Amino acid sequence: MAHDESGRAYIHNVYDTLLSMEYRGGTVVVIPWLAERWEATEGGLVWTFYLRKGVKFHYSGREMTADDVVFSILRETIMAEGMGYLLVPWVDVNKVVAIDRYTVQVTLKKPCGVFEYLASYIYVVDSEEVKKNIRCPGPYGEWCDFGKGWLMEGHRSVGTGPYMLAEYVPGSHVLIVKNKDWWGTFAPRAPEKVKIVAIIDPVPTLTLMSKRELDISTIWLPPETYEELDKIEGIDVARLRLYGMYYLMMNTRKPPLDDIQVRKALFYLFDYDTFLKLMPQHEKATSIVPSNMIGVCPFPEPVEFNIEKAREELMKSKYWGQLDKYPMDITWRAPVPGEDRVGYLLATAAEQVGLKINIEKLDWLFVVEAMTRWDTPNEIEPMWITADYPEAISMIYLRWHSSSHGTVNQNEWFTEDIQKELDAKIEDALATLNKEERLRKTCELIRYIFYLYPSIFAGDFIGFKAYQTYIEWPSARGEMVGVFGWDVEYWKMNLNLEEKARLLGMK
Repeated sequence: MAHDESGRAYIHNVYDTLLSMEYRGGTVVVIPWLAERWEATEGGLVWTFYLRKGVKFHYSGREMTADDVVFSILRETIMAEGMGYLLVPWVDVNKVVAIDRYTVQVTLKKPCGVFEYLASYIYVVDSEEVKKNIRCPGPYGEWCDFGKGWLMEGHRSVGTGPYMLAEYVPGSHVLIVKNKDWWGTFAPRAPEKVKIVAIIDPVPTLTLMSKRELDISTIWLPPETYEELDKIEGIDVARLRLYGMYYLMMNTRKPPLDDIQVRKALFYLFDYDTFLKLMPQHEKATSIVPSNMIGVCPFPEPVEFNIEKAREELMKSKYWGQLDKYPMDITWRAPVPGEDRVGYLLATAAEQVGLKINIEKLDWLFVVEAMTRWDTPNEIEPMWITADYPEAISMIYLRWHSSSHGTVNQNEWFTEDIQKELDAKIEDALATLNKEERLRKTCELIRYIFYLYPSIFAGDFIGFKAYQTYIEWPSARGEMVGVFGWDVEYWKMNLNLEEKARLLGMK
């Protein structure tokens, strides 16, 4: 149920899903995984999945069956945590059934044109092991805690994936080892074991990587640290094309941002070129969603840094002549390197046209709590957001559907009438089964949202990760699904241990 980078990487390597996504031929496609084939009938309402036979669970060695898949879908949908949010609007939990030992039928509450993508997040667990470890009482009704407490303690993994849990030390590391009984195919020299450690500080990262004791860094280091790492022989920096974007989200209910002219002025007050120099792990944005997503359409009008245009927009505003009475705050999440400079960049330009923007340093947990309500966040909240599947509608749903209210994915808080219209357009696109028609509707949505001027679209997020070149890593070549945590598919990596020995001076 994890939603953070390391948690998602762990789950992706330990738990198989019903379907999966893979980079093929320059794009990302849905592929068979635990389900060998599938079909949709009755206008996309009923989905039937035909399961692979002979798949074994970690530790118990029991064969996975349709009953395990049914239990896993119910568990993920009812718990509605982590990636479960994707299933909640669609899956009718009263109509998920095992047709026979290897066939599962899922009936949806309404048609869903992207359900194949969502099935890539149905993680299948050993239902018998989980049921034995359910603790009562719990927050999930008759299912009590659904086995969450036991699983969170890290006793063992209950999936069927390529790696299985060997050791969990809270606050230190997770050790996973190869699943010798996995049904899939490992790269010839895939790692036998992988230790996932919690290191985000630059100094220990530099030390450990230079000693070859750390193979791949986190994505959250300052740019200058990647520059230092790149100078070390045998270390390169991968530029990972995630479905991510850096937004400066504007609260449309707080003055002066309740005036669309002020929000449009801020579009022109952001120096996009300087931003890319300050935060080099970005590329110039060309749309309201990342440019590598399927169905993306460009900005309908130029987005540029232009002080005079900003002044012209402000002069049309109801706040013109009294802008000094409406200071705004922009958040700097204290641990995020460089984010303070982004705030000063905007504040300096704003000052030239009479707008006052203060930079407020806040802890992450405070920001998360503040964003649960419309009236407690700052006027401008910077945030990296990554989508969960490659179509542009994924980011649009995550960012601007009302179901994201109260999360860090949204700070716009549109008025009720605008939000109602926006929700209807998003839901209509998601329900469209014909892909070409769905992408056409997505393009219209991009144009509609742009003209609400909801955010400053600062740049597409390019995740930097330093890695040892004795690892043959497909993601470093750009062959990856741009989902958080999916860049490290350990079963696809090859280790060149002779090269590692050479770098260590052992041969």
